[in-house]
Amino acid sequence: MAPVNLVVVGLHFGRTMMNDLLPTGSAAVRIVGVCDLDLELAASTAEAIGVRRYTDLAAVLADPGVHAVALFTGPAGRAGLIRQAVRAGKHVMTTKPFELDPYTADEVLREARRLGVVIQLNSPSPVVTADLVQIGDWRDTFELGRAVGAQGGVWASYQESPDGSWYDDPDRCPAAPVTRLGIYLVNDLVRLFGPASRVQVLESRLRTGRPTPDNAHLSIGFPGGAIGAVFASFSVDDGRPYRDRLTVNYERGTITRTREAGSVVRLELARAGHPVQVVDLTAAPGGGYDWGAFARAVRSGLENTDSNLSEIVGGVCVLEAMGRAARSGSTENVLSIDDVAR
Repeated sequence: MAPVNLVVVGLHFGRTMMNDLLPTGSAAVRIVGVCDLDLELAASTAEAIGVRRYTDLAAVLADPGVHAVALFTGPAGRAGLIRQAVRAGKHVMTTKPFELDPYTADEVLREARRLGVVIQLNSPSPVVTADLVQIGDWRDTFELGRAVGAQGGVWASYQESPDGSWYDDPDRCPAAPVTRLGIYLVNDLVRLFGPASRVQVLESRLRTGRPTPDNAHLSIGFPGGAIGAVFASFSVDDGRPYRDRLTVNYERGTITRTREAGSVVRLELARAGHPVQVVDLTAAPGGGYDWGAFARAVRSGLENTDSNLSEIVGGVCVLEAMGRAARSGSTENVLSIDDVAR
């Protein structure tokens, strides 16, 4: 079957994704063009990989030979760009975080469903990942009881300088390490525990040249009483970047997830009076972008499920509240998905 013709829009981050896509994604999707506000960058990238350079998004959307857009612009206002693509009948693969405004995120996702256009991203993925499925299976099989809490952490060593991008703006990149790295953990917690109710933020700037923090901690409260914590930092150089760890505590057991070297995810279940169970799973490659699933959805016309739509918007609601908490220094309530959808 012919691959889906794809244009990459936003090369500041998009070039990184292309490195994963070019050697592995040709059977599912085919990059036929690139587009960026930096015309020189777009021209050099297009020449290097032998594809067309589009001068702007309108030119991409007007091309009948383009089936889909891979949108890697900043999250603030991204839903507006997605809306343009959706109304032009172009399917969209994008990246985390989906948006910073939950209202516009919800609106564009629902409009895409009405128009039969596919929108997918790497986190939360269109289907529940194998590691979260396993956690749910253990919870039910061994009757672990109510969720009590979860603690997750991810870090890397960044030596960054201001460049005028959205990374430099605390309003567009609140609690920056959480927005940029910890968002995977935020979305996982929403998938495990459901929509959040309140958040708190602590942040600091230790080493980066950017005006935004490089060290941040997010606390998340859930209606059932569970408490989540996400620590993310650009200031840790231990030779093990991005190998995040998540510990999920239930009343009668604890599950720990560790991302090992390569694409291995290890899960451990500990229960009183029982041997620890260990399962190793293979994680999705390439930052979690499932291009095969995206192509299948485009060809078959599959839409976002109700649960996936709620999970995407639920994560955006947490980020929106996190931005308010970072500015106020106080606990902030999280918008409910029902209120957002009205």
